[in-house]
Amino acid sequence: ESALVADLTVMRMFRLFRLVRIVRLVRVMRMIGELRTLVMSIAGSMKSLLWAVFLLFLIIYIVAVYITQLVSDYRSANLNTGVVVHEQLTYLYSDLGRTMLT
Repeated sequence: ESALVADLTVMRMFRLFRLVRIVRLVRVMRMIGELRTLVMSIAGSMKSLLWAVFLLFLIIYIVAVYITQLVSDYRSANLNTGVVVHEQLTYLYSDLGRTMLT
């Protein structure tokens, strides 16, 4: 009889493990639905994000063109000022790419 009780206990343990596995599966499926919602929301907002990045780049570009032109005019009008000032201006604002990064 103790062997029968032991067999029933083992069977109950297997059923319990199966139930725990099913509960975990349901929990994971619910999280996958939330993950899908999150991914779809991010994908839906990509168009707005790209337009915002484009506008930010455009503003940086326009300001960099303006500052580069100002520095170029200043350097050509003030050739007699200190060498240190010209070196710093040349280093920071010598071309459009560097001005955009500055």
